[in-house]
Amino acid sequence: MKLFVGLLLVLLTLNCSDNGTEDAPNCLDVICTREYRTITINIKDKDGVAVALDYFKVIVLSNGVDITLEPSSSEYDYMANNGTYPLFSDKYVAKYSNRELEINFKGYVDDELLVDSDYVVGADCCHVLLIEGEKEVRVNDL
Repeated sequence: MKLFVGLLLVLLTLNCSDNGTEDAPNCLDVICTREYRTITINIKDKDGVAVALDYFKVIVLSNGVDITLEPSSSEYDYMANNGTYPLFSDKYVAKYSNRELEINFKGYVDDELLVDSDYVVGADCCHVLLIEGEKEVRVNDL
């Protein structure tokens, strides 16, 4: 009986030990969909009309790194016509997997800051997600 109790205590101790591993899932064992996700925000004026920004920047607040997604000219035309701009995409999943990140979106018209919004984004093993922040931004200064 003492041997059984001793063996049970050893097994429990081994199962409860912390080997310095985090609770983050192992992304090597995850099967992801093939879709490519981009978190976008919609910028409209006070009347609900899409705002065409001249340019925009997305910056990581903790270190000032610029993570602005560079669109092609046809993509930028679409964005300007619809007031829809990329914030964070699956391009960053590997770098920010299982983390949260505070970022800032700044939008400009005629070199004047028109939009200045903070967001919290994250990524799991496969895709990015919006944790905090408004996807619909209303601009009253137009």
